[in-house]
Amino acid sequence: MQRSSSTRPLVEGALMVAMATVLSVIPFIELPHGGSITWVSSLPLIVMSFRWRPSWGLGTAFVASLIQLFMGIKNLGYCQTLLAQAGCVLLDYLLAYTALGLAGTLGRVWKNRFWAVGFSTVAVCLLRYLCSFFSGYLVWRDYDYAFE
Repeated sequence: MQRSSSTRPLVEGALMVAMATVLSVIPFIELPHGGSITWVSSLPLIVMSFRWRPSWGLGTAFVASLIQLFMGIKNLGYCQTLLAQAGCVLLDYLLAYTALGLAGTLGRVWKNRFWAVGFSTVAVCLLRYLCSFFSGYLVWRDYDYAFE
């Protein structure tokens, strides 16, 4: 009985996390209060999700979310309450990046590979955007000066 090796997806996942981290360090637009827009830092995680099983895609995206959390820990200083900090950690980092690992699962609905890749990439990017939107609501709703 031949056992399947997990070395190849493990190494590829590590490379994809490294590429996503390097691409996230080079921002396209640097925003005030710790935000930034990057070129294609989500692409390696989406590619990993398509190439391997959903567990590998989700695992790789979760590891990338932890690295992004450690790199952006200073952004928690903008949160005024403990609930806002927990929401920022969950929504801005853990859920937002891990949602990118669902691309391969969502793409299995379509028979045409082109539409599968396009639909699922847009869907997971929309999920990530919604996570960031709700995180922004949690963080910035407590600031009084925003409404002056």
